[in-house]
Amino acid sequence: MKKAIIPLVLSLTVLVVFGLEAKAQVPKEGTTSFTSGYSATFKVLTMGEERVQMTYEVMGVGFGDTAEDFSHNTSFRCIGALHALKGDYTGNNSCFCVITRPDGDQIFSIYKFDGKLGGMYKGTYTIIGGTGKLVGIQGSGEVTGVNLSRRAAEGTFQGYNKQKGQYKLP
Repeated sequence: MKKAIIPLVLSLTVLVVFGLEAKAQVPKEGTTSFTSGYSATFKVLTMGEERVQMTYEVMGVGFGDTAEDFSHNTSFRCIGALHALKGDYTGNNSCFCVITRPDGDQIFSIYKFDGKLGGMYKGTYTIIGGTGKLVGIQGSGEVTGVNLSRRAAEGTFQGYNKQKGQYKLP
């Protein structure tokens, strides 16, 4: 009985190790579709009654529409700035993000948004690089989301978005 258990354990170990490695591979090109939830801190410079300049730092998580999506179970950090006139920041909001996958590989991207403070927004993103298996990655996509009107704490904002796009590896 003991002799049968050792090969069984070894076989299961090999299957798990190679199975996880195969799942960790990213196709050379494809699409991505995922939802992100986030919380942010910000600083505001008020310019009279109609204008504000804001810098912000966002941290959150991404969940792929499927477990196979290369953005599934990611975490991210973004730093950005916007300039709003009467609450509208159309053409004046951009941020730079580092997205970290469960395997530690990272994706670098630039986001640009149009919208209203404390409300709905839409925008685009451009993937500009990555680390590990994602070195040389490029891509782009669209984002729609909302910054919630009720904040969890003073000096913060929270929200969520939906992102869809495509990518290509060299």
